[in-house]
Formats: sequence, structure tokens, C-alpha cells
Amino acid sequence: RLERLQRIVSKLQMESGLCEEQLNQADTLLQSDIRLLNAGKAPQKAAEIERDLDKADAMIRVLFNDVQTLKDGRHPQGEQMYRRVYRLHERLVAIRTEYNLRLKSGAPAAAQAPAPLGQRPRQELDDATLRYLQDLLAWVEENQRRLGAAEWGVDLPTVESHLGSHRGLHQSIEEFRAKIERARADEVSRRPAAASQPPIPVPPPQNSSKSRLRHLESLHAFVSAATKELMWLNEKEEEEVNYDWSDRNPNMTAKKENYS
Repeated sequence: RLERLQRIVSKLQMESGLCEEQLNQADTLLQSDIRLLNAGKAPQKAAEIERDLDKADAMIRVLFNDVQTLKDGRHPQGEQMYRRVYRLHERLVAIRTEYNLRLKSGAPAAAQAPAPLGQRPRQELDDATLRYLQDLLAWVEENQRRLGAAEWGVDLPTVESHLGSHRGLHQSIEEFRAKIERARADEVSRRPAAASQPPIPVPPPQNSSKSRLRHLESLHAFVSAATKELMWLNEKEEEEVNYDWSDRNPNMTAKKENYS
């Protein structure tokens, strides 16, 4: 068991390094395209950036699954590996957000340093807030779509894989929800009591992820129990198939008693 967990640690170390390289490549391409955009030219690498980010996303889902295996096995490096994978996930979100806000929207960055928030025109603040909210909504909708299309698994290994992967996604959703709540609280504290404008709407927390996690855990418990029963049946079947059923077997009487 310890050898198996240690192999997972080695796999995590290697694949997290590959994932970091994938993110570095995406970030390099993104910064190159942003420079083109600032110069008034069309970006050239959007498709490659999206492909690199999707690859990194898929890798991180698998890494979260492996991390969960370590934590379930109480491996001493489980928490360390979790933090490493979570940092990769945070970087993925940061690069994807910058890609959506800067490249997809086609908004060039100002040549000079940005003015402090209090000195920026109201319209600029509203536009930046709107773009940010649109990106948050896109994140919610994309994960909602993934949850709706996600598979459940047909045997114990695939159910365990989906469960581990979804635990990583659910952790991200819970942290996203906490950030939304903090942002709402900050906005309320900054807004004057007499302000006539309504607060900026934010997407409500979704229950789909929690529901899927609960169903996956229930399915995992059922499939685990069923797998044990099937293993017992296979052992009994093998015993019966290999049994000497001929008249030469002196233990047939005992066999009959066992059956009765």
C-alpha cells in the first residue's frame, strides 16, 4: 500500500511539473498576443492558448484525483501535494481570466500605469466590473455545463476516478462561492447607506456540484459493496468449477450436506 501511494507521489511530482510547463507556454503566448493587441494588431495565438489551457485543465482534474487518493490513504505528503496542485489550479484560473478579459474582449491595456480606483472615471470602473462579472458568469456556466454532461462510471475504478476528480472541482466551486460572498460583503460595506443604486448582481451559489458529490459518494458506497459481493461470488464459482464432481470423490456426501 505504501509503495502504491509513493508511486502516486512520484507521478504527481512529474505531472505537476508538466502541467506547470503547459501553463508557462499558455502564459507566454497570451502575453505575446496582448502585446500585439496593444500595438493595434490582431492576436495570432488564441486557438493555441485555448488548447493549452484546456490541456492544463484536464491534467489538473487528474492531479486532484491522485491527491485525493493520497489524502484518503493518509500519506504524509498528501497535504503538500494538494497545495501544489491547488496553486496550479489558481494559476490556470488567473491565466484564463486574463485571456477572457484581455484577448477575447479585444480590450487593449493602457500604455501608462492605471490610475487608482478612486481616480478612474465611473464609466471605466463600470466597464471593468461588467467584463469581470461576465467572466465569472462564464466560469459558472461552463462548470454547470460540465456537471450536466459528466459521466458517473460503470465500475469501481471509474466511479472512484469521477469521485476524485469532482472533489477537486467541488473544492474550487466552494472557494469561488466564498470569494463571491466576500465581494458582496465588501461592496455593501463600501456603498453609502443612502445610495439609490442597487448592489451589483452576482450569481447565486449552485447546488449542482454538491448534489453530484453526494450522489457520487452514494454510488461509490453501493458499487464498493457490490464489488465485494461479486468477488465473493467469483471465488465461490471458481471453487465449484474446480471441484471434483466425479463418483471417485469420497467427499460428495459432505458436499451434499453443505448444499442442503
